[in-house]
Amino acid sequence: MDSKNLEYRNLLISTQHQLNDSYDKLVVTLAGGALGLSIAFLKDIVSLEIATHKWLLIFSWLLFIVSLASIFCEILFGIEAYKKAVNQLDSKTIREEKVGGLFSSLTKWFSRIAAITLVTGLLTISVFIYLNVGSKYESKTGTQTTTQQTPTN
Repeated sequence: MDSKNLEYRNLLISTQHQLNDSYDKLVVTLAGGALGLSIAFLKDIVSLEIATHKWLLIFSWLLFIVSLASIFCEILFGIEAYKKAVNQLDSKTIREEKVGGLFSSLTKWFSRIAAITLVTGLLTISVFIYLNVGSKYESKTGTQTTTQQTPTN
């Protein structure tokens, strides 16, 4: 491989590492933030006693926790995948085996699980908020417009 291609390859690898790091931080920030905001929502806007469709809230919390746990597992298995790849390189078996072994596959799956559960959790919490705030707002504005009377002669 010539020096230009090697330099470009190293740039691609470096960019991939930066993107993976940014992805992990983003998922942790969004999942943790959504979990915290939903708790504040219950405290400040709609109390748990009067909230409807509580199962949506609990389900979204579960999804956020699974998302956070998945990122944790992805990082742990990623570390092990890199260790395995270094051992494969040292033992000269890297071309004969899957790079990183099973740890590499687990890292990929946990990354996907984190994304899927985060997005599903955000959708679920959005529905919960709509049902507890949005629908009440719409019914108030709808009631106001339907109670207006037209003048009769």
